[in-house]
Amino acid sequence: MKKNIRHIILAILALLIIFGISFGLKYAYIGSSYASKMVCSCHFISGRELADIKKNDLYAVPFVDVNIDEADNSVSSSIYGLAKTTAVFREGFGCSLLNDVSEDSLKNQPFPIKRNPTAHLFPVVSVSSVFDSLKLDAVMRPVFNDDSGRTLQTRAVIILKDGNLVYEKYGAGYNSKSSLIGWSMTKSITNAMVGILVKDGKLSLDKKNLLEEWQGDDRRNIALTDMLHMSSGLEFEEDYASPSDATNMLFRSYAAGAYAIKSKLKDKPGEVFYYSSGTSNILQEIIKRQFATKKDYQRFPYERLFDKIGMSSAILETDPSGTYIGSSFMYATALDWARFGQLYLQDGIWNGERILPEGWAKYSGTETPNSNGRYAAHFWVDHNDKEFPADAYLADGFEGQHVNIIPSENMIIVRLGCTHGENFDNTGFVKDILKAKK
Repeated sequence: MKKNIRHIILAILALLIIFGISFGLKYAYIGSSYASKMVCSCHFISGRELADIKKNDLYAVPFVDVNIDEADNSVSSSIYGLAKTTAVFREGFGCSLLNDVSEDSLKNQPFPIKRNPTAHLFPVVSVSSVFDSLKLDAVMRPVFNDDSGRTLQTRAVIILKDGNLVYEKYGAGYNSKSSLIGWSMTKSITNAMVGILVKDGKLSLDKKNLLEEWQGDDRRNIALTDMLHMSSGLEFEEDYASPSDATNMLFRSYAAGAYAIKSKLKDKPGEVFYYSSGTSNILQEIIKRQFATKKDYQRFPYERLFDKIGMSSAILETDPSGTYIGSSFMYATALDWARFGQLYLQDGIWNGERILPEGWAKYSGTETPNSNGRYAAHFWVDHNDKEFPADAYLADGFEGQHVNIIPSENMIIVRLGCTHGENFDNTGFVKDILKAKK
């Protein structure tokens, strides 16, 4: 009897050890994949060196070993020799992880467009024509040179007023040519791509039966506007502290949208707000299926959006399947992010050409009824702070990426950085800037 109990206990302990190792490896693979992807993009797109990236951007995975292969345009990572992952840079596409795909297969996919962006420079006006220079400097000084013990790492601030460049400043090591990640500001790029297809008549906000995979269940009742409002009702775990739907989708899957499409329905569509990166990548799948070929889809954001408004630095990265990761992975200079905001400030018109449908900008910045004053349509709002402009809305990303669109002030305020451990106080930042106006 005692031997049987001992065997049972040993068996349980063995299972716990196996489970612990398995779970630990899942963590390790997520961390390693994150490191490979980030270093690849930061090095080959942003032009930064490994030591700088490890010091400032890989704080969440301090034990990772990273190697950059300059000749191969790739980055490999591992944690204590385990969970080796690789990301590959391709011109035009940016960086993609080798998840269920060979490096040769990725490299045999040529970027399908020779870009021809429209030149656009914002007229420059004096800061003193809009702001009290001393007051504005008092706002910016701690943002760029923080001494509070926090790590703000502001990398760029741009202010546009009436279509003019009023303020432009960069952190140490960055300049007007530095392409920087937008993280979830990429969701607002997905909003624009949907908007263009609505203008073309290929999609409509009230459209249901969005995907063939959903035809046999209640997911067929999800409308396009529910997706844009993050009110699809789909079950999705948006958690970045552990292996989850979000981290597996972004860092371990072959096709992000296909991964998220499998999500089950949890709530009635249109009734419950739940912020989900899976939703944005499902939207990219819906967008892709409006085109005859993948190449037509891949050309689409460049021909119809970026190059139209002069976002010459924009790189919207793809997953290994060649589908844009519309939730997270867009790089552009601070000025190009400002151009994107200016497009919405101008109701989607650029150089006399309507890029977005009439009224799309207003729709995009109108609060989702069930979001507790926080969300609109793949943009954010802040209706809980009565001092924040009531008509303002913003693209918002991890580590403090913000493009603030303020129609009542005819102003765009961009802040890019890498704030560790806590959110950058964008609301306070914007309010302080507006208080510095003359």
